[in-house]
Amino acid sequence: MLYLILYIVQFAIIMYIYRKWGREEPYLFLKLLGYSVLGSFAFTINQWSLPLGFVIFLVFFREPAWNRLAKRYAAYLGLFLFLTSLIIPPVQNYVYERPRHIDAAKSLAGSEEFNFNEHWNRINQTFSDIHNPRLERLEMEFTDEGDVQSLFYNFKTVAQGDRESNYSVELNLDEKEYEIKRNRYQKQNQQVFHMGQGMNGRISPEEFFKVINETGLEAFMQNKDTQYYSLNAEGAVRSLSGNPENTFMVTTSGIRPVIEGQLPIDAVRMTVNGFENREEDRIQSNATYYIEPRVVYRVN
Repeated sequence: MLYLILYIVQFAIIMYIYRKWGREEPYLFLKLLGYSVLGSFAFTINQWSLPLGFVIFLVFFREPAWNRLAKRYAAYLGLFLFLTSLIIPPVQNYVYERPRHIDAAKSLAGSEEFNFNEHWNRINQTFSDIHNPRLERLEMEFTDEGDVQSLFYNFKTVAQGDRESNYSVELNLDEKEYEIKRNRYQKQNQQVFHMGQGMNGRISPEEFFKVINETGLEAFMQNKDTQYYSLNAEGAVRSLSGNPENTFMVTTSGIRPVIEGQLPIDAVRMTVNGFENREEDRIQSNATYYIEPRVVYRVN
């Protein structure tokens, strides 16, 4: 859309040059348009763009016999458009990738439990290009009272055109806000799988937060003497086939231990570690949880 506007502006300025400085000459308007296109022509090698068209103008067409001033202006207009085309992509990336901040005071209100569904809705509504997001990893810390002390996660969106986007969301507890960063990059050839197409794939942030919200953080507190917890999730479907000790399955009806007869299991894995307090490094409790596939994936 932006480049279409530039082409319209180019045409309008050529029309102005034609009327302001043009003299009698056959097909002058088309010639001015040609000079402008020549001035904007670029030669790209190894991601470097060179104004080859303007160099050709300086070498071969700098001193035309007729309408010299008008044709020079048209060529310089082309050079201006060439330079503009170099500036636009970095500016677009800066605007796209600049960090955004969302108020988190309501989520952190002491009288209310942390609502993960509401949190995700606010993130999703802030951006218009979050399509089929897939969770890459998540790190969270919370107290035995269910107060979230830190939250960080990142996710990727399914490719749009020839680019993909990576988002990272981090809770700034001091400022009571979320900082969201995103960047774009060339897409890689990959396929997103859903249940029914194979066991590969990743859970979406929305699905993950829905499970956590319905289950409640208190369900992951296995030790009454533990005051501080860390939760880590990768977002990818993993297979469990070894010893199921301290391993639990998250289901629609709650959390239940995994028994050896149920193995192997393909589901989204997360680990919860318990500590005596925030400053303590020694793990008091450790448990692995698997989010049951039918909870997080819709079978088509």
